[in-house]
Order: sequence, then C-alpha cells, then structure tokens
Amino acid sequence: MTLVETIRAIEAIASAQPSVNMIVENDIFRLNAAPAARYGVFGWLQREHRTGSATPLIDYSFTFFYVDRLTEDQGNQIEVQSVGIQTLDNVVRSLDEAGLLADSDWTFTTFNQRFLDECAGVFCNVTLRVPLDDNCAEHFLGDFNMDFSDDFYIY
Repeated sequence: MTLVETIRAIEAIASAQPSVNMIVENDIFRLNAAPAARYGVFGWLQREHRTGSATPLIDYSFTFFYVDRLTEDQGNQIEVQSVGIQTLDNVVRSLDEAGLLADSDWTFTTFNQRFLDECAGVFCNVTLRVPLDDNCAEHFLGDFNMDFSDDFYIY
C-alpha cells in the first residue's frame, strides 16, 4: 500500500466520524488561516516512515489531532477533550480493522491552543504497519463516498 493510499484511507475513516466536520492535512496550524473553520477538526501530520530490505512491510507514522472550539468561559474543555479521545480512538481502531495495523498501544495528549479561535483538543502518535505490495486500500476506499467539497479540507 502506498503512502497516498494510506492517507486516503485515514481521511475516509476520519470523515466518517460524526464529530469530524473538517480535515486539516499535514499541519494542524493551518487552522490559523481558516477563519471559517468548521469544528470538530481532524488533522494529521506525517512523521518518519520506515521499512527494511528484509521485510515486506512499511511503517507509516503519523500524529493525529482532534480540535474543537472552546466556549467563552472554556467550560467545555473536558468535553472537547473527551470527544477528541473517543474520535481518535475510533479512527485508529477502524484503521486497524481495515488492515492498517496500528501500534499495540497509543497515547493521547490533551491540550489547549489558540488558533484563530480558542480551542482544546487531543493528539496521538500512531504507526501503521502495512504490506508494501498490498492494494486493499483501493477496494476499501470504494466503500466510502470521497466526494467532499473543497470546504471540507484545509490543504
């Protein structure tokens, strides 16, 4: 499976989450340039990818983010972080079920961050182990309607 197929699978699974209304690709700080961001936001960032000559597998490493806007009194911070943990956990488990095998454990880190809006969220680092010559993503992605408008993504 190629990197682009893996990313398309990640985005398809994330977009199926009821809490996700927008995807930010490869840099969560692009939210700073999105005055009309539609929260909750799923974001991903590539990390190091690796393989070896003795293995038919490749490890694709990512950081996944979930970000949502805080209320004026920030009273929804724990709720946002709770939804974020559940959303990211659902994404990783769904990827695992789709044959993109995740690390045996993943850790969630909560945060507050000012983008254009005051936000809270969660991130986790995940390594997905996939066969180099597997084309299952083509069949897998056919199960999702990938016909999103450009408003769904921040590039």
